[in-house]
Amino acid sequence: MGAEPGSSKVYDNKHDEVNYFITRKHATGRSERTLNSYSRILREFFHDQFPDLSPSEVEIRHVEDYLMALTERGVSQNSKKKYLEVLSSFYGYTMKRPQFEGITSNPAAVVMEEIPRIRPDRPDCATWENACKLINAIPDPRDKTVTIILAKTGARLLEVLSIEEDDVDLEKGFIRLRERKGGKQTVVPIDDETIYAIKRYQFVNADSDSSYLFTSNKGGRLSKERIRREVKAAADRAGVAPKEERRFEKKFTPHTFRTVFTTLMRKQGMKPYILKYIRGDAKTETMDIYTRVDRDEAKEEYLSCIKEIGL
Repeated sequence: MGAEPGSSKVYDNKHDEVNYFITRKHATGRSERTLNSYSRILREFFHDQFPDLSPSEVEIRHVEDYLMALTERGVSQNSKKKYLEVLSSFYGYTMKRPQFEGITSNPAAVVMEEIPRIRPDRPDCATWENACKLINAIPDPRDKTVTIILAKTGARLLEVLSIEEDDVDLEKGFIRLRERKGGKQTVVPIDDETIYAIKRYQFVNADSDSSYLFTSNKGGRLSKERIRREVKAAADRAGVAPKEERRFEKKFTPHTFRTVFTTLMRKQGMKPYILKYIRGDAKTETMDIYTRVDRDEAKEEYLSCIKEIGL
């Protein structure tokens, strides 16, 4: 599988075992972002870190050396664990395939168990009140509408920027999010305030011929960096978070809206399985199969919990 054009390249590896693993993961429906991450990390390990080792020759000490190299590069604890999770996934997969009889152990799994995952503290500024102040401090109707959807659905930034015109059903009050983590898509409810904001933006943007809902000045999909800058500037204007602030717990970023939404829904008593469905949590596939979240049920629960921004 060669490198594909665009931001989610899938890298070739010199080892057939790795390419086989990536190809099979693609066939099972892994997203391009996931395949990019897998192929990039495995390429770095086998091409850059240990170019003379085959997968069957890797031992625990090699994985520990790789961990030391990541530490020297200043890679965060959580990122190091993610890198080893990819290695472990590769070895766990190939160990179960008879054609790779030379691979009989999972050296990455042994090391990975010793790395605790660090969960960052919730940002001090991540409150519904601050989110409302920030949104009202954004003058551009396009950027304002993006942040409204972020705050009202808990979606990730790329998921919102990937919304196409055909994904919006304002009559029924739903939005389809195509680019959810794990390669899936969900249809999530929206309230009247969000519908109003989208209609207002569509009126302003009526001349656009792009398939995307949110377009750049050049006509393509709006960039993540544009929204990151605007959220940072609006947080400063609204007095929510100083623009020069560097401490994580004091910053307000597009992803902070996800924390704000989740906290609000929990306080409002939203059923956990519906909250997970709306958030698009990656590890809820089994739950979704057996719980069978009904869109109308999710919408009813959502509308009973969501608050107005006060546009």
